[in-house]
Amino acid sequence: MTRPVRTAVLALCALLLVAAPAAAKPKHALKLSRGATTLTLDKGALDALTSLGIAAAPLAPATADGADLAFPITTGRVQKTTLAGKIRHTGGLSLSRGATRVELRNFVIDTEKAVLTARAGNARLAILDLDLSKVKVTKHGKRLKVSGVSATLTKGAADALNGAFGTDAFKPGLLIGTAVVRTRATPRR
Repeated sequence: MTRPVRTAVLALCALLLVAAPAAAKPKHALKLSRGATTLTLDKGALDALTSLGIAAAPLAPATADGADLAFPITTGRVQKTTLAGKIRHTGGLSLSRGATRVELRNFVIDTEKAVLTARAGNARLAILDLDLSKVKVTKHGKRLKVSGVSATLTKGAADALNGAFGTDAFKPGLLIGTAVVRTRATPRR
């Protein structure tokens, strides 16, 4: 090994030794469990689905109550101060018209990217952009509530739905509704 290569290897090893303890420091996080994310569908979105003859139904164990769709939270981890992280759900949503059926399952909210993804077939797609600018966070003991989140359709989801249902009615940015997360949060290091 030549002297410059040996020097570079030693420098890299020194950097790794210095960086390892810093990377190993635990981040203060909250573990999320139980509860649900409730999406209240916007009247305009409901009217658009109805006019297209598309029926929306929850996939168990998700539930519906009028315009509210509740998706159970399975787990999640977010930073204590910023709430940056991910929240995982079970259940999903079915959109159908005639023989065409689109199933969106196992939602994941990524608060760092401000997006909600879903499993559609074998793929995971970003389906909703989340506007977190008006978020209100309340915490009582272990109960955490995050409200004021607007959800709009992503371009990819709009294109996929237009293709599946043979329409051009789904537009990127279409307001789908507002979301409220209610969960149990416990500190984790």
